[in-house]
Order: sequence, then C-alpha cells, then structure tokens
Amino acid sequence: MEKMDLNPKLKKSQPPLIQQEDNDVDFYNNILTDGLQYEYAIKSGEIDPDRYKRTKTKYPKNVIIIGAGMSGLVAAYELEQVGHQTTVIELSGRVGGRVKTIHDFSNGLHAEGGAMRLPPNQFLTKHYIDLFQIPTRPFKNKNEKGLLHLYGKTITLKEWEENNKEWTNFFWPGWDENLTPEDKEEAGIEGILDLYEKTIEPVKNEILEDHSKEGWKKWVAKWSKMSMLDFFRSEQYQDSPGPKLRPWTEQAILAYKVSGYRPILEISMVEYLRDELGGWWLDNLYTPTNGMSDLPEHFILPNKYGWNKDVNLLNRIHFGIRVESVEVDKDTHKVIVKGSNSTTGKEVSILPGDAVIITLPVTILRQLKLPLTTDQQKALVDITYEPSTKVLMQFRERFWQDQVGQGGFTKTDLPIGQIHYPDWDDSELTSKDRGILVSYTWGQDALIFGSQPKDQAVASAIRILKQIHDETDEYFEHGTVQAWFSDPAAQGAFAYLHPYEYNNSMAALQTSHHPIYLAGEAISWANGWIQGALMSGLNAAFDFYSHNEQDSRN
Repeated sequence: MEKMDLNPKLKKSQPPLIQQEDNDVDFYNNILTDGLQYEYAIKSGEIDPDRYKRTKTKYPKNVIIIGAGMSGLVAAYELEQVGHQTTVIELSGRVGGRVKTIHDFSNGLHAEGGAMRLPPNQFLTKHYIDLFQIPTRPFKNKNEKGLLHLYGKTITLKEWEENNKEWTNFFWPGWDENLTPEDKEEAGIEGILDLYEKTIEPVKNEILEDHSKEGWKKWVAKWSKMSMLDFFRSEQYQDSPGPKLRPWTEQAILAYKVSGYRPILEISMVEYLRDELGGWWLDNLYTPTNGMSDLPEHFILPNKYGWNKDVNLLNRIHFGIRVESVEVDKDTHKVIVKGSNSTTGKEVSILPGDAVIITLPVTILRQLKLPLTTDQQKALVDITYEPSTKVLMQFRERFWQDQVGQGGFTKTDLPIGQIHYPDWDDSELTSKDRGILVSYTWGQDALIFGSQPKDQAVASAIRILKQIHDETDEYFEHGTVQAWFSDPAAQGAFAYLHPYEYNNSMAALQTSHHPIYLAGEAISWANGWIQGALMSGLNAAFDFYSHNEQDSRN
C-alpha cells in the first residue's frame, strides 16, 4: 500500500509542505497521547477535560473490527486502551494488510511487498513508530546515479536533469510546439521538467495561499473534478496574467508520462498533487530497520509502551475468517457478523457486537452483504482501485552497486516499470554481498506480471531487466511476486481516485451511521499511505466512542 513517486526531479528548493490533516493535529494528538476519552471531553465542552486524560469509559461495549490492517489495528488498539472490548476478524494469517515484509530470502535479507517508505511529516505513523520504539534507518529515494532507460537508450537521472532540454528534444521532438517563444522564455522553460513545474505552479499556489480547513475544502471541490490528463490537454483555469503553458502537445504528455514512469494520469489532480504538496517523496524518508511489518506486529504485542498496560490485541484477533455478511438485529440493535473459515468453509460463530468497524478495501466491501445506505452503496461502486505488483529478486552479488551506487530507483519504459535498489548510503554493504532488486509496477504493467504464475513472472522480469543490467541472469538466485490485485485479502493496491470521486463518493463513505462504521486508506486524505489508514481508523474509533458516550449518558 503505497503510491508511486510522482516527480523524480531532484529539487534544489521546496515550498512549504502542507497536508490536509495538519488542520486536525490537535485532535489526533489528544487521542494518541491521552486517549479517546480525553478528546471526547474536549469536544463535548467539559469544564475540566484534563481529568479525563488516560481514563476509561464508564460504558464499555463490544466492538467487532473486520480487517487487521493498519486501520483495524489502530481502531482496536485505541478502543481497548479506553476500556472497550474488541474482536478483530482477519482473512489472512497475519496482521498488517498491505503492509507486508517478505522474508523469503537468504542471509537475513528482506524486502517490502507493500508500503516501504515513510515521510517524517506523516505524524500519525511517526507517533506509533516512536511509541513502539521501532528502530529505523534512512530510505534513499533519490539517487542521481539511478538510470533512465527509454526506447533502448540508457542515461543517468543526473544527465536527464542537467541536460533536460537536449534529452526532451531528442526523445520527443515537437513537445513544445504549443508554446510561443515569448511564453517559453518568460516561464524559463527548457525541457519537460520545467514545463511541468511551471504549469502546475498556479494550482499548488492556490492551496499554499490558504490551507485552512475551508481553503482545502474549496481547493478539493475545484480540482478533484479534473484529471491530470484533462488539465494538460485543456486551457481551463488559465485566466491569470502570464505565460500560457496549456494545452500541452501529446508529445509533451508522453514525455512527462514515460520519463518518470507515470502510467496512470487519469487520476484527479487532488489525488496527484497531495503527495507533492506534502513533500512525501523528498529524500528524508525513513523505514523500519527490520521491515515495515514491524509496525503492525507491535500493535499486537502486550502493551508495554501504551498508557493502558492491560491491552493485548493478539488475544482479540481471529485469523483465517472470511466475512460474508453483516446484519443489524431489528430488536436488539446488535451487529451480527457471519463468516466461515477460509480453508475449511466451516461456519464461524462470532458473538454479536454493539458496533462494527469495517476496514476492508472497497473492492472487497462491494462483494459483501452489508446494511449500508444507498449513498454508501453508490460510493463503493464509484471508487477506483489501482493494481500494483512487485517482483522481488535475490542475487548472489550486488553487481549493480558499482554502477548506480546504493539506494534509489531506475525508471524505464519497459514493462518492469521502475527498479528499486533497496539499500542506503553507509549501509556497509559491498557489491560482493547478496542483495535484492525490486521491479515495482503499476496499471497495465502490474497486471502483466500479476496475471502470470509467479515463476513465469519472475522469469519475465529477469529477462527484461537484462536489457538494463546485463549481469542479471549471471547472479540471479531466487525470486517471488506480490501482486495486490490477486491477493485474496486485498484485491487491489490502494484507492487512486478519478475525477469527481472525492466530491461524489468520499463524503458518503466518511459519514458514519451507527452501528456500522467504515475505515481504510481509501476513506482518508492520504490514499495509499499508512498515514491514511491510521487516520481513518482513528476517525472511526472516535465516531463510535462519541456516539456511545452520548447514547449511554442519555
């Protein structure tokens, strides 16, 4: 669960970083530090809310949580801390959902099948990394020695950036035909990298000028109606004085799409630009030293680090259960979840709950019998999920290290998409040590590899990779594949919303109707990130907590 790097340019300067969730930092921090009860006391206007810090509810209930991904885990964890009892139901045999570290390699090597990098300003994720004292290391995202392999020619990313005018003209002649010489000179455009930055600058400036809650609301309402392709091809909203940089030629669009491996430009501009506005691809990223799965696995350990030491989620989880339906009893108003063992098919008895938090991907929600509103049912149909596949390959030696160094990516127009070198500066690993390369694909490319048997997909990746690194087949030892669309518990990588899906659908999914609460990375402002999953899980937990307190006191 993690989106692609949308802009590989090594920037010398960066505007202020903003995230929509920054407007609610106090809300989340109150829950994270002192519990749901404390934040509820503040929201309900208690005269002395401090006396509710780290206290339990007087009205404990039983909450069923479907899905042990990051949303389900954080909701269960914080509800348990304030005294509610949870039952967590998970289809697979592990926790973490689309956070999945693969250890199927020798010499203690591991690689990430899903999420793999963390921006430091995603404060919800950082809170739990720090709380659980999970060791971390740098994640090297940018590497100027990384390669750009296009149309059979290979250059370094440094060459691409430093000579962008020459290479853009070489690969895509005519990319600038829609630009007048005067506009081109005034905007300082020499190649496709400049054209993108200058074209998108006015859109980003709109939200930078007012990123209050109301500012975000207006910006999202406006720009989520248009895809990146729509934007590049149109002149709409280009009324301000200054150079006219749109519409782009089709060659310019192709240049931007292919040079940075951006196979999915049909997504909404809001979806696309959130990552850039938050600086989520800058080079101060980090990752857990022992793998991303270290984070979800800490949620189910005895609660050594949280304020309520009685919490132990491992005793609350039931693995291997396929949920088939959720019902609400008309007389008792209890939630009834029906499911079966995913292997034997034997029906599983799940005690009725006072509420349910469903954290499954939207692709799976559509297949279940659920008592949702008509608007919510419509929204489930409207949300777009994208495929992503990783082919993870172990080699006897890190033959690539002498050429590209440590860490970063190679981008290519070949079906393997982008190659990740999962290493970092000062790791002390040499070119003679065993290592792993990861082919990271999206869209159609992801379906190519995800549709093949794993051994064939690995063989295909090796064969294609040899066009970039000739030593590939000489040192290859072992490989595996993580294709999220064919993963039974995911059936998709993450939500990647198209135009109007924010305006038409997200509001319906974000609005809770007791006793049914929805959560998951799709129902957040950070789709495809752990931050979004945690945010939605905390929101659902607080919505239930608030309803229960109000209902019980009345």
